[in-house]
Amino acid sequence: MVSVSVAATRPKADALVVGVYEGEELAAGDFPGFVHALAQGYRGRVGEALVLYGEEPRRIVVTGLGPRTKADSRAARRATAIGVRRATAKGIASMAVEMPDQAEWRTAVVQGVGDGLYHFSYRKETEADREASPVVTVVMSDSEPLAIELVQSAEFVRNWVNMGSNDKPPERLAGYMTDALADTGVEIELLRHDRLREMGAGAILAVGQGSESPPAILLATYRGAPGDARMLALVGKGITFDSGGLSLKSGEGMMTMKTDMAGAAAVMGAVRALARSGAAVNVMGIACIAENMPGGRAQRPGDVIKSLNGTHIEVLNTDAEGRLVLADGVALAHERKVNAIVDIATLTGANAMALGGAYAGILTEHDDLKRCLQDAARKSAEPVWQLPIDDQYRDMIKSPIADIKNVGGRGGGMQVGGLFIGAFAGDTPWAHVDIAGMAYQREAGDGRAQGATAFGCALLAGVALEYFGQA
Repeated sequence: MVSVSVAATRPKADALVVGVYEGEELAAGDFPGFVHALAQGYRGRVGEALVLYGEEPRRIVVTGLGPRTKADSRAARRATAIGVRRATAKGIASMAVEMPDQAEWRTAVVQGVGDGLYHFSYRKETEADREASPVVTVVMSDSEPLAIELVQSAEFVRNWVNMGSNDKPPERLAGYMTDALADTGVEIELLRHDRLREMGAGAILAVGQGSESPPAILLATYRGAPGDARMLALVGKGITFDSGGLSLKSGEGMMTMKTDMAGAAAVMGAVRALARSGAAVNVMGIACIAENMPGGRAQRPGDVIKSLNGTHIEVLNTDAEGRLVLADGVALAHERKVNAIVDIATLTGANAMALGGAYAGILTEHDDLKRCLQDAARKSAEPVWQLPIDDQYRDMIKSPIADIKNVGGRGGGMQVGGLFIGAFAGDTPWAHVDIAGMAYQREAGDGRAQGATAFGCALLAGVALEYFGQA
């Protein structure tokens, strides 16, 4: 696991990462070669890193934050990740990271360390190939116990998402998550196939019926504020592989579908970090886990299924399966009488197209949840953007033969998918987060390795803090 700590003063280290505003000299003083580098054109633009060499520390990386007037937590997280990845080299056993000590940047900076250090591989590596990650100290005035725990929880999230689908059928993935939550005081409840059938969870069962690996719902409940009667539910989509079912995806479209459980992973990562840091919040994490396969028993376009809360759903496209498993998860949260629900999913290509992989789309009609999401997004550097809600989108999922259908027309795909899920929240305040385009990057860049980003883990933990007034 990545080793990160926080200290008020800079320790001795083999490497140092220092953030600099565009066009400005280092607040920490000039390092060897820095003035010359400025003369040669280095300006500290966002994403621009410069490696310098000295005696102690041996390697110094100056990483750009962009103009002081525009720099924000996203620039800080990106600059940290780039600097840490550039500073990591053979023989570097320790590293210090020094960014401007702004309160709203602290979580983002610490997460940037995790971004920069993460590595995942199935390759057989020799001891010579396998370099231990350096011990990293982030220099800031306040300790950040949740931020530190989020780094390690995000490592779990990335590993789960990057894992091949053959290594994480639904119940096995639930087992990995349960193991990660061991010794945290979190209450675990695993609802297997037979229990789901007894409960009438027909939507998630329909999604999973084409697979040889049965679906499951994992509940993880953390009560860190026993004096507060409220409970916040975090509900995640956990499709361990999405072939599209009988509405089969293209071969290219399936290449990254091992990642379609990133929402559930983010939920369990957030619960783990909150519990391990002792945060004064109450959260119920619900991971809705299934595999969507085109077997002989698979659901068909035109089937009508009955969800956990008794709603009849006309299934017109079996590739719109994430909203089906979340329908049962959100209905379960409502049934458990939680006070608010936030669901998260790699739900729609429409979200990735609309927002270009720069933001997660959110839907909510509840101002408090909107504020919690936006404040948490700003501090975690996991950005969100509110999309409009209109009855026109709800009209698109009216069915002539059932209570609701799982797809609408060609337009408004993110809103239609999200509002379908929201229909199962009843009168419980609800918000939807679509992380399609944000959970996985096909190529390495911005200081991150290729693969899972763990987007949503820090965001959801921050939402819980905001909701319970702990931020």
